[in-house]
Amino acid sequence: MADPKAWNLWHGCNKYSDGCKFCYMYYLDEVRGVKEKSSVIKKTNDFDKPIKKDRHGNYKIPSGYTLRINMTSDTFLEETDEWRKEMWKMIKARPDVIFFILTKRVYRIKDNLPDDWNDGYENVDLNITIENQRAFDERWPIFKDIPAKHKGFNLAPILGPIDITPALESGQIEFVGLGGEGFGRHRATRYEWIKSISEQCEKYRVNFEFNSTGTVFIKDGRTYYIDSQPKTAEQAYLSGLSRFYQKPKYNLYSPYDGHLLSDDELMIPEFNKHRCIHCVSLENCIGCKNCGVCKKVEIISKEEIYKLRNNNKTK
Repeated sequence: MADPKAWNLWHGCNKYSDGCKFCYMYYLDEVRGVKEKSSVIKKTNDFDKPIKKDRHGNYKIPSGYTLRINMTSDTFLEETDEWRKEMWKMIKARPDVIFFILTKRVYRIKDNLPDDWNDGYENVDLNITIENQRAFDERWPIFKDIPAKHKGFNLAPILGPIDITPALESGQIEFVGLGGEGFGRHRATRYEWIKSISEQCEKYRVNFEFNSTGTVFIKDGRTYYIDSQPKTAEQAYLSGLSRFYQKPKYNLYSPYDGHLLSDDELMIPEFNKHRCIHCVSLENCIGCKNCGVCKKVEIISKEEIYKLRNNNKTK
């Protein structure tokens, strides 16, 4: 089932680094019986998703929504250079929507930004993936010199201890996400790696989300095998290692007349009582869209989620 929070303009990718060895996209293609090779890169039917309108002429994606770009590929693949130009045009056409871009191919970012990028688009969150210290040492020196309004890291799948202090010291990084290797893969995630990242982010007051333990999780010499993706997320939440300090400020503008949108003009996130209570992404999440993935759905407000969490703590 399509992810309503993703905008996959193209599908397919070539493995690039250590973190790609057991790529979740390759795994899911196999599970879903996709006949074409996962290394074949092609446009999807969602290519123009942000600019699609309903029968009344209104955009289907509401103001204030966040779309995660190319989660089944890489935005800066060489094979997609012409398509990427169209992507930037659509992003510019929706200055009221936040676009989250994640890439391993940091060396290709600078030469593939739009001509009017300057110091970044207000509504683009530029992120890079880092899986180990070698990846950080290679990618951060390039990334630090790329201008952007919003920058972040995704340490997933984390494959070893990483010192990201130089990046946090720079003040450029707003957000760090971290996850272990999941979907049945068996390269282990160690508690001490996550704790170290949590402490580094705490020192510099950078938002940190530990969003998945991975299938194999080692803590205090004991190995845990967790086959369920929701369970890996729940255990990450229960660890208490995530940190949230401040919500990034995005200046979003009307796609019709260009005025700066107030909070009252943006969508109000709502959440699933049965899924979101143990989610570390609550503070930054756009909410539940009842996409059909969850078997049990009861939509409530963020305030009600907080009440449930507090009630659980006092039990």
